[in-house]
Amino acid sequence: MALKPRLFYGWWIVVAGFIIVACGSLSSEFLSNQLPGLLKEHFHSSAVTLGTAFSIYGLSGSIALLAIGPLIDRFGPRKLMLVGIPMAGIGFILLSFVNSIVALNIILGTLLGIGIKAGFLLPVQTAGANWFIRKRSFALALVMVASVLGEAAINLFGEQFEGHTDWRMVFVWLGVGILVICIPLTFIIRHRPENYGNVPDGNTVVSDEEGEPGTETTSRVLEINFTLWQALRTRAFWLLAIATSLSSGINAMATIFRVPFLIDKGFSQLTITDIFRIVPLIGLAGILLFGYLGDRFPKRYLLAIAVVLQSASAIILMTAGNTTQLYLYTLVYAFGSGTLPLLLAIRADYFGRKAFATITVVIMFIGTLIGIPLSMPWAPLAGWMFDVTRSYQLIFLSSTFLGLIPAAIFFFARPPIPLTDTTSPSES
Repeated sequence: MALKPRLFYGWWIVVAGFIIVACGSLSSEFLSNQLPGLLKEHFHSSAVTLGTAFSIYGLSGSIALLAIGPLIDRFGPRKLMLVGIPMAGIGFILLSFVNSIVALNIILGTLLGIGIKAGFLLPVQTAGANWFIRKRSFALALVMVASVLGEAAINLFGEQFEGHTDWRMVFVWLGVGILVICIPLTFIIRHRPENYGNVPDGNTVVSDEEGEPGTETTSRVLEINFTLWQALRTRAFWLLAIATSLSSGINAMATIFRVPFLIDKGFSQLTITDIFRIVPLIGLAGILLFGYLGDRFPKRYLLAIAVVLQSASAIILMTAGNTTQLYLYTLVYAFGSGTLPLLLAIRADYFGRKAFATITVVIMFIGTLIGIPLSMPWAPLAGWMFDVTRSYQLIFLSSTFLGLIPAAIFFFARPPIPLTDTTSPSES
């Protein structure tokens, strides 16, 4: 007789992870939005000082990720979270006491830069990827929704902090909130279901007619498990890394010119701001939709479709003559941005759970190395196009056609050939 819990424990991990990621995203976004003004107002800092502070903050976190990924895979997400979350919480509290740029840079480069990376998004993503296979995309979509909600909350309500509350107390409350809310929830996060007598997606142990323990048929699906070095030798790894970098870079460059283009077409700045304000909300719907579809259709095809949607949205923008068309552009563009859960899930599908966090951070690092040199000439080239043609049309057309390149790469990024030591989820 099968004994099944009412709710698979993996969903409790998603709920706890949702809250943790939302707290981390909100705190990180508040830091990025408010710190420049605080530096300028209270420390009378120059642009160089401001740039240095954020460079230290971003660089320390990016470098730390290369070590955090392997540590998560080896020791589990919870242990890293119990290091990172206290670091971030204490960092925010100490930030309220700083009176010098040196102290600020130390806190940003250590407690906050490393703590935020180690304590929040990546560990929760890894736990979600480990506890789900058949429902992996949707589980990871819920985690990414939390990340976007945290950012959107600051964008919508961040101005409420200005002029009404002492900024030092805001940082104290952020730090205390992280410690009080996130640390208890961290104990719900678990590494892999096999460590607790379960298997991914909630397929529980059952007894056959002779009373011998067995597992449901759906739990016997074979799973690939690559190490990082094995993954690096596959064609799929490099196709995913290159396509991810190209798609994000090309779409980011296209958005730079959309506001001046629309102003030239007669739209007011207020109208543009109001319409683009809904992009994160529609993006949430796109994340959930693609997360749902990712568990039912090949993810590489869905990624290609999403990239084509974002690229094709530039054509709608070019022909926009009224607010209805502008809303249509916003809808298509925002839905196309819902690829985040698919990018995470396809890595776990292709390379397994054994080195998920490690492979994720390496793909991010490689994507940055590829993206920077490719994106640097694009903005000057786009500016040259405008100077020559006195029109933004060629810029948007170029962005549309260039977007077809990563879409094609995703489309042809077939799964790697399984290794000879392929194991089932219950054995990994």
